[in-house]
Amino acid sequence: MGNDIGDNNHFNPVADIISDFFELNNALDLEASGKYDEAAEAFEQMLRNDPEDSIGAALHLAAIGKRDVPSSMPEAHILSLFGQMSGTYDKRLLENLKYAIPEKVGERFAALGLGPFKRMLDLGCGTGLCCEVLKEQVTHKTGLDLSAEMLEKAREKELYDVLHEEEITRFLKANCNEPWDLVVSTDVIPYNGTLDEMFSHIAGSMTPDGIFLFSNEVQPEENFNGQSYLMGKHCRYAHSLDYIQRLLTQNNLELLDRTEMIIRLEHGNPITGQLVIARKMGAV
Repeated sequence: MGNDIGDNNHFNPVADIISDFFELNNALDLEASGKYDEAAEAFEQMLRNDPEDSIGAALHLAAIGKRDVPSSMPEAHILSLFGQMSGTYDKRLLENLKYAIPEKVGERFAALGLGPFKRMLDLGCGTGLCCEVLKEQVTHKTGLDLSAEMLEKAREKELYDVLHEEEITRFLKANCNEPWDLVVSTDVIPYNGTLDEMFSHIAGSMTPDGIFLFSNEVQPEENFNGQSYLMGKHCRYAHSLDYIQRLLTQNNLELLDRTEMIIRLEHGNPITGQLVIARKMGAV
């Protein structure tokens, strides 16, 4: 039997991974140096090779103005991104990126005198960083995330009563659970563009007077030029304050508290955002 290792058609996963790594780094270097036409060619080629877009090439193309901003992130990219980070996620966010949302959540809930709660739904729960802050105030805790690896880390902490592996809107559409009096969605909105359907289903899954807590990234309002959202240079979405307020109003959610803050660092640079707390007013 012949040895086919030298066959040009032989599948070599290690070689493919190395090739993808160098292609991505080359594209990122071109982007960072402002060679946007060359970077666009590289990202377009990567997108042709990977139509599901696990590396988020379409997001980089939007960030440099070479494609329209997609209405949502590719699911394959989110799975790849958070699957890779799951092992070091807490340390990376809290120590390296100075992720400030969980601590601020605790501060604002205490200041507003919110809680206790019967049922919490933590959308995009990750490893459970916000649940750690709120766990003493909630009787029953449900966590939801798209990444199985992140859910495994949350499971190890024994924070939640129930964990679901699913995309947020699909889960909410199929929801037949009792309504929640606390819905949490931190560091999730920056990975979503159009939010109308998500907000509608969240509001529809809440009890009257239930609390909805979320965080989002912002840019100067004049940058939006009438658009609801933009793709930031770090390939996450920023949303117009007008758009966020419109979503709250449309879904009968009363703004209780809005805290502008530095939510994290990115390559050492501060990322501005806000922590929003709203209350559902009656039926939607």
